[in-house]
Amino acid sequence: MLEESRRIWAFRLDKFCAVLGGLVPVGIAIGNIGFESIIGIVGLCWIIRSIVTKENPLGRIIKHPLVIPWIVWFASIVISLLVNGHGTKGWAHDFVFIRYLLFVMALLDVSQRLPVFKYLLYGLVGSIIWVAVNTISAYVFGYDIFGKPLIRYTGKLKEASRISGLTAYASAFFIAWGIFDKSLSNKKKSIIIGVGLVALILVFQTHIRTAILASLAGILFCVTCFFRKRISPAMALTVILLFIFTVAVFFQVKGMWNLSSVYARIYIWKVAWVMWLDNPLFGVGVSSFQDVYREIATSGAVAEFVAPDGRVRMLNEATHAHNIFLMLISCTGILGFTAFSWLLVNTVRIAMKNINGFRVAWISCMVVLLVIGITGFNIYHSWYQALLAFLIVFIGSNIEMNPKDSYE
Repeated sequence: MLEESRRIWAFRLDKFCAVLGGLVPVGIAIGNIGFESIIGIVGLCWIIRSIVTKENPLGRIIKHPLVIPWIVWFASIVISLLVNGHGTKGWAHDFVFIRYLLFVMALLDVSQRLPVFKYLLYGLVGSIIWVAVNTISAYVFGYDIFGKPLIRYTGKLKEASRISGLTAYASAFFIAWGIFDKSLSNKKKSIIIGVGLVALILVFQTHIRTAILASLAGILFCVTCFFRKRISPAMALTVILLFIFTVAVFFQVKGMWNLSSVYARIYIWKVAWVMWLDNPLFGVGVSSFQDVYREIATSGAVAEFVAPDGRVRMLNEATHAHNIFLMLISCTGILGFTAFSWLLVNTVRIAMKNINGFRVAWISCMVVLLVIGITGFNIYHSWYQALLAFLIVFIGSNIEMNPKDSYE
């Protein structure tokens, strides 16, 4: 009787983790309290499940090709913290990155017993619907459902920042899936591509160039790869040039060609590079980045950048390096960069191993990640870590197993 009770509770906790994990994109759209609560609760419920069933899942989940790289990546954060000490954000800021590791391990483990990928897929669709409704509400009434003003949806911070990142991945994924999955009926193709187009519109309305370019790059990469043997090189080049021309016209009409922010980032890159040179193996630490950046920038050790327009760029404050490579090496050194590269390579291998069904669109997410990383989001920002964890689980979850077998 006791064993049966344990089995029932184990199933309930698995199901709860899978459903809640699928809501991460919706949580990201809502804000910090949304996704942070989900990330923390999933990890906690997974631990409770282990206690209820009296089993240690580490021996099982450690074999997954995405787990050890993430553990090493987290270890690089902790080692850098121990070597450098904490910044003004405190030691807990860096240590609690463990919550993303626990979230990934939890759902990868649950995916051995339940079709986690389905819940994540439904959650991604739900997040696009949620964002669309809130955006429409903000434009029509001036406020979204929670009473947040329109400016939070059209600026580069707050909701606009999170939405641009979320929809950049979602638009590329759904459009690529709808176009290239041959098993879909015409009706399903239309619905999936429609979701992707809605997400693409949402990316464009944020006016965040990096997210727009990343989304389009993910779509264009998939189109080029899958049509390379079906059309002539001349036709492929024509399509690419037409695509680029269309984007250029949009940027021109919207007045988005101002490169002032790009010039400012060049100075940030120079400072971040010096930060790494001073601490090549372990970096300066994640919580210490802003403090060390300010110290170096104000010391005069890095010369200002003179832009082509003649203006001098020299920023004394920066929240992150605005480049995924420089952020990784400046914060966690060669160790952190190597660990993340290991994680990324293994993720791509899994994505390329099976390209049937919606899995055909996974590679678009990897392209978006790399393009966004050139000048965009902070890889160590809480919402971006949550989104990355969601994508890693989405790609790495066991989609070949028969879920019923684990509970019969």
